[in-house]
Amino acid sequence: MTEINYDDVLSIMEKEMRNASKIFFEEEPHKNFKMKGKNDYVTVVDFKVQEYLKEKLLKLIDTSTLLAEEDGFDKTDFSKYTWILDPVDGTTNLFHGLNHSVISLAFMEDEKIVIGAIYDPFTDEFFKAIKNKGAYLNGKKISVSDVDDFNKALIGVGTGGSRLNRTDETFDMLRFIFENTAGVRRIGSAALEIVYVACGRYDGFIEDGLNLWDYAAAKLIAEEAGGVVFDMHGEEINTQRKGGIICGNKVVTGELRRFIY
Repeated sequence: MTEINYDDVLSIMEKEMRNASKIFFEEEPHKNFKMKGKNDYVTVVDFKVQEYLKEKLLKLIDTSTLLAEEDGFDKTDFSKYTWILDPVDGTTNLFHGLNHSVISLAFMEDEKIVIGAIYDPFTDEFFKAIKNKGAYLNGKKISVSDVDDFNKALIGVGTGGSRLNRTDETFDMLRFIFENTAGVRRIGSAALEIVYVACGRYDGFIEDGLNLWDYAAAKLIAEEAGGVVFDMHGEEINTQRKGGIICGNKVVTGELRRFIY
């Protein structure tokens, strides 16, 4: 494939992500897993979904490379075409039988995210975006909420392992959000929670210590849905390092800026 047609690529991405998602229901992740660290699972589903999609995607664009969660950063060349894959975002949920896990896949050209796709096999919801073409859920255009009062906002908050040594700070943040909004939610899949912002189910989301595969696809979808997205330093998201993410509409992210450092 010499000329990249993003619509065609996205169509194939959707088809293969849906095919790969069948693995979620064919395996028993709670019986076949390893621990990568504290509260950090990897299961047979993660590996099988990754291997399936790796084979399909690298054949689709033969000059492309793949960055996937179970491979790591070491051998990835971001200079031309790069796939960014999280085969299971929400592995802990999957391990425990909580049906809140997704496949997250982004496509980068010249170090810019140009296609994002998130598939939730449990709800059959496919979120997608192409740069400068808007964001969609199952073919219907979506946008972030228009809530203009932080006190009426529903906020998703991630509390991943990277904050284990910042317990007091984390609970201070949760306390502020709890006392000054319509509520706090914690699903356990950053990709899913970010696209919930994109379609207006959440009004905002904040989480620190994420990897590129956790947020690459969802970041583009949220931006294309009209959302404001920046990192925990209040800066534009850098696609080559670990960091946090704050997203929502202008009002909500304006309030969440208090937590940047």
